[in-house]
Amino acid sequence: MVTEAARWRRQMVRPVLDWYAAVEGVDAVMLGGSTARGDADRWSDVEVGVFWRRPPTPAERLAVAGAADVRLVNVDGPPWDDHLYLGAPRPDGLMVEVAHTLTQTVENALDELLNGKPDGEVMQLAQGIIDGRSVLGPRAEIVTRWQERVATYPRDLAVAVVRHNGNIEKFWRWQMFFERDNPLLVAREFVRMVNQLLNVLYALNGRYSGHVLAFKRLDALDLPLAPPSLANRIRTVFDRPAPEGAQTLHDLIEETFDLVERHLPEVDVDALRATFRSDRKPVESAD
Repeated sequence: MVTEAARWRRQMVRPVLDWYAAVEGVDAVMLGGSTARGDADRWSDVEVGVFWRRPPTPAERLAVAGAADVRLVNVDGPPWDDHLYLGAPRPDGLMVEVAHTLTQTVENALDELLNGKPDGEVMQLAQGIIDGRSVLGPRAEIVTRWQERVATYPRDLAVAVVRHNGNIEKFWRWQMFFERDNPLLVAREFVRMVNQLLNVLYALNGRYSGHVLAFKRLDALDLPLAPPSLANRIRTVFDRPAPEGAQTLHDLIEETFDLVERHLPEVDVDALRATFRSDRKPVESAD
């Protein structure tokens, strides 16, 4: 189901896609993000990927037809990032985040990723390619080829992601910050560990996860291999008093390790558990 917000954003951004697709040096243009997936809401920006045979000039980036305002976020790249505002100048217009990338850079990044070398930004790129639609340009077929390449998530990549993100250390720190009456740092620790937990679960499910906390709604998590009631239990981590939230998070991590043992036996889960379960006791006195 495509939201009305996504439909409207697709209409608004189409002239921008058409303009980039006609610029000399552009291989392909792709709509991405929640507008491409169809789940955009009234808070959503629009994401566009532009793939070039050569580096774009600042003049080309500033000359976008139909934009009320253009801001070059970074001059050096790749990638080069721009913010366009449609309908009205910043901050009131609809913001379009444009990522300019060399076609060859994408090719090289995907080669490394699919050879089992995890990189958060490249995994985010891979997911963006999977979500992409409304592809235009003289070499639009390259995006289709990329989508075919990333359609199968390599097992070696899953193993590498789980080994890295499953190394959830210093769980005990939540209690230290709780006793210090510092809820900001308790929340930071919970976010860190939930992020690692979700990275592991995404890998187990063969999903690219460069930015796992970018999903809009917890209930939209679509992970068949996961602890039961995952979304509700993650919500509990943050909704309940810290000791209760910590226990829920502890159980989720242990259950996720159980899943790794069953589905990725190449991973040394005993080592991951040992790191996770390591504890630091407070020192009361020198006696």
